[in-house]
Amino acid sequence: MQKNSTGYVFPLILLATLSISFFIITLVQLQSSHHNQLQHLNSYQQALNVAYSVNVDVTGQIREKQWANRFFKGKPFIKTGQTLFGTTYDMAVEDHEPDKCTFNVKIRTTIGEKRNLFYWRQRYVPNMLDFTRVVFPVFFGEFEPEMFEPAKKTEIDKLVDESLKNAADNQSNLDDIIKNVAQKNTPEDILKELGALPPGKSADDLKDAAKPRPVVAKVPTKPSNVAKPKISEIKEEIKTYIDPVETLNYPATGKIVEDYWSVMLRDAPWGDVIAKIPPLTTGLTVTGLQGDFFEVEYNGKTGYSHMNYVWIPGHTPSGIEPPRPPGAPPPK
Repeated sequence: MQKNSTGYVFPLILLATLSISFFIITLVQLQSSHHNQLQHLNSYQQALNVAYSVNVDVTGQIREKQWANRFFKGKPFIKTGQTLFGTTYDMAVEDHEPDKCTFNVKIRTTIGEKRNLFYWRQRYVPNMLDFTRVVFPVFFGEFEPEMFEPAKKTEIDKLVDESLKNAADNQSNLDDIIKNVAQKNTPEDILKELGALPPGKSADDLKDAAKPRPVVAKVPTKPSNVAKPKISEIKEEIKTYIDPVETLNYPATGKIVEDYWSVMLRDAPWGDVIAKIPPLTTGLTVTGLQGDFFEVEYNGKTGYSHMNYVWIPGHTPSGIEPPRPPGAPPPK
């Protein structure tokens, strides 16, 4: 008698349907979790990008005005509810140790319901020869958004000071470790000094653990028989390749080399225009140099004019219009 197998078809179909349903549900959950992770990462990256951009703008403003004329001198500069790239942010800039040109920047970003607080402690270096290092970070970190409030200043400064102190203490320990490791001859001794052996492992498990490190090869040298050049000869040769360094003495009597346009007299380097000096004006009194600007006395006013337009003994101006940095007041 032949058995009827149709009774097994429905359970098999039901089992297959349930398996496919569970598989689809699992894929949807994985996709949703992955989407949430990407969304969180993108949100954090956007917050960090905004904070970094605002901090770059702060350092740019300091560079324009110089440290002595910084916009937060003696008083915290706070702005709230600002927007950039669709992100809301609050900013606070304040002196930390003015005598050491150190200042703090706090930037709190808000994206939806998520808030982040980024903190920089930075030092200004008035170095005319290297504009890439005008400001460098002493500390960077993240804190709870509530730490942005002015009442939390002492608390956040204490946390940063402790972190910097720990870093200094660790540096001393690190120097000692480096010194001790340099005196070890085998990988076994080095790992013991570092405490870097994995749990449950011994030096016997390491290949060539007791093998001494290679000896540094020393290249034999012989005294040179070539006659050494004289210092005076080197100086004369250098003069054929390098222009002599300009020497400026103040106060000095100068003149304007621009023969068509008036030259701006500003209240600070790249500051507001307070007067115009006519072309080819002579008899100017130049009392100093700040950045790329001469301090000039003209018609009873004291201000700053760009060195590209002002001649004084020892300085030959180029007469080329300098690029105006972002944020600088335009000519009037």
